[in-house]
Amino acid sequence: MSDEVSFSAMVKAELALLTPELPCCQRMELAGLVRALGRLELQGRGRVALTLSTDSAPVSRKAIRLLKRVSAVEYKVMVMRRRKLRKNLVYRIHIPPQPAAMELLQLAGFIDAAGQPTEWAERPELAHDHCRRAYLRGAFLGSGWVAGPEKQHHLEISTSATEAADALGQMLFSFGISARMAARRESLILYVKEADQIIRFLGQIGAHHALLRYEEVRVVKEMKNRVNRQVNAEVANMVKQVDAAARQVEAIERLKAAGALERVSPPLQELAALRLAHPHASLKELGELCRPPVSKSGAAHRMRQLMALAESLG
Repeated sequence: MSDEVSFSAMVKAELALLTPELPCCQRMELAGLVRALGRLELQGRGRVALTLSTDSAPVSRKAIRLLKRVSAVEYKVMVMRRRKLRKNLVYRIHIPPQPAAMELLQLAGFIDAAGQPTEWAERPELAHDHCRRAYLRGAFLGSGWVAGPEKQHHLEISTSATEAADALGQMLFSFGISARMAARRESLILYVKEADQIIRFLGQIGAHHALLRYEEVRVVKEMKNRVNRQVNAEVANMVKQVDAAARQVEAIERLKAAGALERVSPPLQELAALRLAHPHASLKELGELCRPPVSKSGAAHRMRQLMALAESLG
């Protein structure tokens, strides 16, 4: 299992243990789960069956717990193996046609108050922050994914309808989270790539242990990046300094060979001799060796005069 999957699974396992205290929040978390996991099956004469499928055992247990608390629906639980990936189990909660199933479909926004199919039916509970948090938690449990903080920052939630995706994006925005939208196969993906917003999302949906883990890894990662940038900058400066010193030594040797050093001022002769004696020293260090000492800018001014004179020799 990759780091990304294991972190996402850790988040879901933490969230699966949470049960909202308010009945309205229990309903909205179940609504988010059903919306994310639910697949409808028309069986004629307006009869609709509903199946919730997930490969996460904690999520399946959470769905069953919420169903028991919120709905009088009858259901059957099945555990199956994927044909292509034999190691993976799929947990299916099958809800046959019944009046309580229609109430559940309305709760999840699959049908409106008149029982007609719709892309999205807004629930009045979603006017409250606590219910929006519960809905987002259910949506993430059902169709969300977050990359491990050691890797690139990425969180996403998928849905199947444009209006539902818009509503989900508005819920996220109400908590200061700006999600982008992209199409992927038959789904719409809402995704976030900013670490601060991912941390905010984890906090809003109640994944506090995962939030602390994410924040801890992010801080260490940023410190390492800062140190690496500083080291790279220092190495680059050292390379520039070595290259410049080599060019200065070469120029002074040319002046010496041409007898031009004998005609320059004593301060320039002093700096030229110091550079030849200390080919790896910085200009600041050469200035401190002068008698009397001069500043780095003073040493640099003298060196520019020597370099210009060497260039004039052709």
